[in-house]
Amino acid sequence: MNPSDVFRKRNLTKVNFDYEDLVGRDFSDSNMHGVNLKNRDIHNADLSCSDLSESDLSETILFHVKFRGADMRGVNLSNAKLWDAELYGVDLRNANISGADLFYTDLRNSDLEKANMRGVNLRHANFTGAILTSADFAGANYDQDTLQTISKDMRKILESQGSRW
Repeated sequence: MNPSDVFRKRNLTKVNFDYEDLVGRDFSDSNMHGVNLKNRDIHNADLSCSDLSESDLSETILFHVKFRGADMRGVNLSNAKLWDAELYGVDLRNANISGADLFYTDLRNSDLEKANMRGVNLRHANFTGAILTSADFAGANYDQDTLQTISKDMRKILESQGSRW
C-alpha cells in the first residue's frame, strides 16, 4: 500500500488529524463528515467523492486539491485558499465560503444553492453549469472570465452584489 493511500476509502469521522501530515494524501471515497481540518495545509490532496459535509476547513490551504463529486453540504470553507482546486460536481449547498480565495477554481456543475460567498475572490473561477440559486455574493471580487461562465440571471446578481477586479 502506498503511504499516501492510508486514508483512502475509510471512515475518518472520529480521527484527530492534529499531528498528521496531510499534504498530497489520498482521502478519496472516505467518510469525513464533521471533521476539523481548520487552519491546515492540505495542498495536492485528493478528496474526490468523500463526505465532508458539516466539516470545518476554514483558513485551510487547499491549493490543487481534488474534490470532484464530494459531498460538502454545510462545510465551512471561510477564508480558505482554494487556488486551482477542482470542485467539479461538488454539493456545496448551504456552505460558508465567505472570504475564501477561489482563484482559478473549477466549480463546473457544482451546487452552490444558498452558499455564503461574501467577500470571495472569484478571479478566473469557472461556474459553467453550476447551480447558484440564492447564493450570497456580497463583496465578492470577480473578473470578465468568471462572468462568462455564469448564467445571465446570476451574472446580474453578482454584478450588483460584488465588485469587478
